[in-house]
Amino acid sequence: MKPLGDGALLLSQLPPNQTQREVTQLLARVLNTIAKVERDFQRHCAEFGKSIGHDAQLNLGWGIVRGKVLRTGDDWAGHNLNKCSRLCGEARPFGIVIDRDDFPQLPRDSGKFVRQVRRLRGIGDVAVWVTPEIASQFVPRERLRETPEVHIAGMCFAEDSERRLRLLLARRSADRQLFPGKIEGCGGQLRHSETFGEGVQRHFQFELGMDVEVLTDLHCFYEIREPDAPVIPGIRFLCRPVGDNKPDSTNHSQIWWASEDEFRNIPAQEFVGELKREIIDLLQQYRAR
Repeated sequence: MKPLGDGALLLSQLPPNQTQREVTQLLARVLNTIAKVERDFQRHCAEFGKSIGHDAQLNLGWGIVRGKVLRTGDDWAGHNLNKCSRLCGEARPFGIVIDRDDFPQLPRDSGKFVRQVRRLRGIGDVAVWVTPEIASQFVPRERLRETPEVHIAGMCFAEDSERRLRLLLARRSADRQLFPGKIEGCGGQLRHSETFGEGVQRHFQFELGMDVEVLTDLHCFYEIREPDAPVIPGIRFLCRPVGDNKPDSTNHSQIWWASEDEFRNIPAQEFVGELKREIIDLLQQYRAR
């Protein structure tokens, strides 16, 4: 812990190459710690108010980032510390601001957060999660951008010399909040200032540990619709593996290469949304090229 003006900077060393699940679990622990500190802080405020004879109700603001920092003697420095300090400054009148690029998924029981992009002085646009009390505050137009969520996804296939196809299928873990146990390809949110192809490659590398070539001319549009949630538009591509990386994921209960016949024999309801129909259409377009 490093005292910093009217607050403090807290750092924790993390293991390298964390999976998406480990990153989300990390955020859950951080939010639980914040909740505990908030309860302790309110108790101290109440005790202090009694000792001085008038109300002393104060509040805390939090900024959360994940990334590299530089150790300089007994001090720390670097872009991420500067960004964290600026995010803490955005936590007005109180609440939590989380770097959404560092923590793309919220824990299941994290409570209500709002997606925004805040323009920070000296840093630029930063995608964030903010708690409602921060989201409801007036922010000048030049410091806030509309942030509709866009998804990108890829279905990876391999082809042998006789043009027989295999498809890489991944079954979502049963404890996933969205589409538990369903079969999918790979994908997720598109980052700010990222092309569709770059987003697909990033998700394959981060979630499955593999490199892919994205066939950007072979794509289709899809939508994610959930009760009491905004519609999320998406675009899906066919992809080919690059290199010999073996896919692996902690967010899926099963990952396997399926022949085209096996793929076609799996019931459509086993897949996320209209995935089976979409992939069949894309494969037909691929063969017609």
